[in-house]
Amino acid sequence: MNKDQFGYYLVGNYKTYSKIDALEHAHLFNTPVKWIFNDDVFSTHPWHIDTQEDIKKLYKKRAQQIREKYDYIVVWYSGGADSFTVVNSFRENNIHVDEIAQYHEYEGEKDWHGYLNTEVKHVAIPQTQEFLKSMPHTKHRLVDLTPIIKSMYKQEDNQLDFIYLANKSFGPGQLARTYLREKISDWAKIIASGKKLCFVWGCDLPPVNYDMRNDTYYLQFKDIIDGAGVGPRTQILNRPQEHDELFYWSPDAMELMARQAHIIVNYMRNPPKEDLDSLYLNTEANTHAIAYSGEYIPVPTRRASTKVNDIMYHLTSAGFHKLLYPDWKIDTLSLRKQVSTIFNLKDRWWFDAHQNQDQKLFFSAFESLYNKFTKWGFTNFKNHDFRNLQLDLTYSKKYILTKFKGNADNFSYRH
Repeated sequence: MNKDQFGYYLVGNYKTYSKIDALEHAHLFNTPVKWIFNDDVFSTHPWHIDTQEDIKKLYKKRAQQIREKYDYIVVWYSGGADSFTVVNSFRENNIHVDEIAQYHEYEGEKDWHGYLNTEVKHVAIPQTQEFLKSMPHTKHRLVDLTPIIKSMYKQEDNQLDFIYLANKSFGPGQLARTYLREKISDWAKIIASGKKLCFVWGCDLPPVNYDMRNDTYYLQFKDIIDGAGVGPRTQILNRPQEHDELFYWSPDAMELMARQAHIIVNYMRNPPKEDLDSLYLNTEANTHAIAYSGEYIPVPTRRASTKVNDIMYHLTSAGFHKLLYPDWKIDTLSLRKQVSTIFNLKDRWWFDAHQNQDQKLFFSAFESLYNKFTKWGFTNFKNHDFRNLQLDLTYSKKYILTKFKGNADNFSYRH
């Protein structure tokens, strides 16, 4: 499997899978970072064409595609809408899944009510049990990342280089996930037998954006892949026996992504009046995310938007889910996004043990990077609490979806 499909960075002609490595070269040579995400393949697709194909048929097609490609499939189901739809696409089409899996950190947190564990406990586990009623040959696996987290910074190659092994989600949980195929003996045996074992990740909602000046909708991907499952350690090691599939953001799923995007665009071009100022469309330019302190604070976010009666409306996460995931229940417990994925709330138990050597190493590394990256890297960080530190996102090239042949300011409802 070509690991370039999960994205890489260019600084001039220098190529790297690590964002920190790219930013160091950017400052050294005063050259901005580019993120390349399947540009050569995506540029060939007619994104502006809406096929009108039934979205559930496209989900089925993608599930079948993955099944035919691998001997053993593990779907990571977090409890969220994206991965729910992945599992459900296999289930309702009688396409076999070998395992449905969740990771958690109960041993470290000693509680099922933390940021990561609560969704696993109260959504993912019971919903998986429901899935298994019609998937009797599928295994359910729970993986506690705590033992890996406690040991991995003791390894020599992680004592200094761990900062190069993540691009968005730098907490220890993300790095621990990259060791799973090595640490879970069942999976290691399957791989050693020569079978192709694949992790399937529910990444991600179509990144539809609105250019108000040109009244244009476009797709533009962002470098969040490590948070969704595949980090630079996996890419750097480039082991031929390690296989990952992003269910949505894949060169093999362009038709699916385009249809999802056009469902959104069609809705935004003519939103139902009853959806204005609702759970699905609102006028808040910012989203609210959870800070390390536990409070909700506004965070600037690129979103699909539309202008109605001279008022800008923005599509919410609930709006995305309503449009794209027909079987998802909107009232399902869903956690808000967090402000920082460096000091990740999923790993808060680990960060709060800040006197340990591993945590001191982590904190000092990011203090050093924050002071060193003066031109690129942390330009959007305006919060006084360092625990809310967030690395700037890097974006792919744009793929134009459609353009309205009139003046967007003229769209209105007549009362």
